[in-house]
Amino acid sequence: MRKLLAVVGTNAKFSYNRLLAKFVAQHFSDQAQIEVVEVKDLPPYSRDEAANEEVQQWREKVEAADGLIICTPEYDRAIPAALKSALEWLGLFSGANVMAGKPVMILGVSLGMMGSSNAQEDLREILLSPDLAATVLPGNEVLISYANRNFNQNTGELTSEKFIKQLDIAFAHFLDYIETGWRK
Repeated sequence: MRKLLAVVGTNAKFSYNRLLAKFVAQHFSDQAQIEVVEVKDLPPYSRDEAANEEVQQWREKVEAADGLIICTPEYDRAIPAALKSALEWLGLFSGANVMAGKPVMILGVSLGMMGSSNAQEDLREILLSPDLAATVLPGNEVLISYANRNFNQNTGELTSEKFIKQLDIAFAHFLDYIETGWRK
């Protein structure tokens, strides 16, 4: 069974993207071992500072994973600073690039109608940059809009059958993407 990380791409106390990461881990638990990881406890990236214990653990988890599922909100048409900083700890400027060739699936939730589309595009560009050189699952955008309408406020479960079906299709493609030799 593949080992994946579902990355909560924000340091906010409450985030629908945290709910999405937890939903993904539970919903696909029969297909992959998915650990939900937070970026909120990582220090801001600095080229002048050595990686602390939390950063080392972050790097080790990412390196050991078969792939990442990054759940990102959208802040001013971009990814949150905490997520950008967490990714910078993984690239060339922080030592060995643990993201090179790593398969990544991008998901996102927003309160508005765009479903974090701008943040997802921003994240795709960052992941494909020479510093990270990840392998991003193409053509499988899952843009969950109107979060407050599509998640159960009491349980945190995604309730929209439309979005669950999109997730099911995209996740199947992601597993296939990993299995069929994305490194070749």
